[in-house]
Amino acid sequence: MNHNNYNFKRSMTVASCICASLAICSSVALAAGLNNQESDGYLQWMHSLEVVMKSRGTSGLAEGNLLYPFDVPGWQGDETRPYRHLSISKAINELEKQWLLRGESRTKSTLVALANARNYVNLSEYDSATVWFNKAAALDTDKNFFREIGKERLATATADRDSLAILSAISNTLGLSSITGHESQYILALRWLLIQRDAETLDLIIQKIQAEGSNLPDRLRFWLAYSLAWRNDNTGSLEHLRILINSGGLSRDLTERQRSWVLLAIPDFLFLAGDHTSSRSLYEVLANSQVPELSTWGSYQVANLDLLSGRYLRASEGFKRVCESKRLGSWQDQACEMAKVASEIERIKSKGEPYGAGSFYNP
Repeated sequence: MNHNNYNFKRSMTVASCICASLAICSSVALAAGLNNQESDGYLQWMHSLEVVMKSRGTSGLAEGNLLYPFDVPGWQGDETRPYRHLSISKAINELEKQWLLRGESRTKSTLVALANARNYVNLSEYDSATVWFNKAAALDTDKNFFREIGKERLATATADRDSLAILSAISNTLGLSSITGHESQYILALRWLLIQRDAETLDLIIQKIQAEGSNLPDRLRFWLAYSLAWRNDNTGSLEHLRILINSGGLSRDLTERQRSWVLLAIPDFLFLAGDHTSSRSLYEVLANSQVPELSTWGSYQVANLDLLSGRYLRASEGFKRVCESKRLGSWQDQACEMAKVASEIERIKSKGEPYGAGSFYNP
């Protein structure tokens, strides 16, 4: 189940080589929306993403996403591994035989139950896996496998789309005494609730994380920021995104699309907050990116800012470039129409000067 739906300065010693490669130092230097360290981090994120995508494009490899909900890599190549399922089936038979031989009066093993559950997961028999996860949870009185069972049981219920089991597992997640050690479980809960558009339960998970979490792992912080954005809390989301880019330009266990969303969301939130100066500087960074999705959106937003500031000719030219670029989304239809509108306003402005009408079109 894939669930990537994403659309969308400064210590000179750190940023100089990056700025040189992107040719955007001058546009970034005066952005007030981010402090110096955050601005460095933003450039590093951009540079790192460009390097990764360029290298992958050269090698012809697909993006290396982790499969949801189990966070495991997809199989590489066309190999079908015909004996893998047979081996797992044999293992299940042996383990279940051991379980029966123990008898009701004898001690049963949490580890055997957990092994059975995982084997059934590998066979994609999620209903049987859930039964064994429940047995493992009941036997794990010492909580030796508490974290593993909690996360894997929720993932299995999600893969099985068993809404009752999922809600039960999410309720258990909310009841945990601490999020520490259970971060993956909280990520999984957030992602499921976003898919289901369950705002009420999502808010409970958000509140739980925010009440306890100050030193969150980057991946959980990303999903928290994304969830806050979905709940229209742009200010709260931006706060976490600032912390995220402060951590530097490595992948932070995020996919390319997720990293791209961070780079798009920050200037968008600044723009929506009315900080046009800061957002413009970051949009100009995006417009110079080697990643088409980022570059086209950055150019589109720069054209919007030109329109808002009364530079209609520049806005028209910018919208036209976006309209004629590679098709990425329906918002490019808007760019095509706005190119005509901005051009017409510029014509009226210039033609109207002899009659004093031009003043009506000045910002």
